[in-house]
Amino acid sequence: MNSAAWQVYLMRVINGEESGLGARLILIGLSGLELIYWMLSRFQFWITRRHGLPVPVVSVGNITAGGTGKTPTVIWLVKFLKAAGFHPAILTRGYGGTYEKEGFIFSHLNVENLSAAQTGDEPFLLAKLLPDTLIAVGRERYQNAVKVLALDSTVDLFVLDDGFQHWKLARDLDIVLIDGSKPFSNRHLLPRGFLREPLSSLKRAGIILLTRTVKLSESDKNNLISELMTIHPQAFISTIAEETSELIPLTGFATGDYESRVILAVDFLKGRKVSAITGIGNPRQFLASLENMGAEVGYFKAYPDHYHWEEAEITDLFKGLAESGFKELIITAKDGVKLEPWTDSLHHYGLNCYILSLDFKVSDESVIQRVKDIARKQAIEN
Repeated sequence: MNSAAWQVYLMRVINGEESGLGARLILIGLSGLELIYWMLSRFQFWITRRHGLPVPVVSVGNITAGGTGKTPTVIWLVKFLKAAGFHPAILTRGYGGTYEKEGFIFSHLNVENLSAAQTGDEPFLLAKLLPDTLIAVGRERYQNAVKVLALDSTVDLFVLDDGFQHWKLARDLDIVLIDGSKPFSNRHLLPRGFLREPLSSLKRAGIILLTRTVKLSESDKNNLISELMTIHPQAFISTIAEETSELIPLTGFATGDYESRVILAVDFLKGRKVSAITGIGNPRQFLASLENMGAEVGYFKAYPDHYHWEEAEITDLFKGLAESGFKELIITAKDGVKLEPWTDSLHHYGLNCYILSLDFKVSDESVIQRVKDIARKQAIEN
């Protein structure tokens, strides 16, 4: 069994889709590792020293491994804060990028001389979609925040991307996202399940937002909200509205000249046979979005999260799609920042590549007011 097949089998075991002696033995081993993970993570939480900043910090994170929509939520939050008169900057790890260890501060003005391989996928995407916003990449978020404040005195708030488990930096508000389609997976901690922390950790959250609730029945949604309120009665709990309405040509996205070339997704995709690839945390949701808009997805391949394609690999993929008669390739924005270098290759094989946009919107006035109140208040004391 190769590594890819083993990974698929292991996921099936964790999800309870495999039986037999082998599966049971694997679960016993994972349960032991789960206990060790719990002890180490709780120990780390209690011994970590928290550092405060002279401006408010709002964290956007989750309690499960995998995609819950953090990046589009950060984009919504920053746009909202700017429209409200604030000047936020973003703190993010830049997972997998070459600047992750040493740290780096940049904005949309620098992206022409950078790549997603250097900054990490999400930070590069954030820079393209949030002009005039400083983004600090690196593991040491507190030190990077201090550097940002020294660089730009107008910054009056930090948005901490994927920050719920980054305990070194004190924050004024934790926004936690929960995927309504699979809220807590099998309710086990890593590696027996997908929880990064026990559910009781949600008591630290000030706001809990449910994502991907479109296909959730009203009864299931109410039951989920009731459980969350039992865990944390004081939390503001609401849902995020998702808008996947536009297709952006990759060629225009790469140059920033795409606003006049955007296509209405539903009209274009309905009844059309397309191919799609992605390397994100929740690829099934991407596929479901395409199918819900009426697309006939004749080819779909999910790669690991943060996957970076090699030139020979991506060329073979484009060639194979063209030979199979495909004319359109649909990807996510996170994939787009990594596929930009191969726009000429796409044209060579007659493929039109489009990014399916994903916009999040929060309209709950109590949540909006809570964010405004935090943004206006004094930061946590050092």
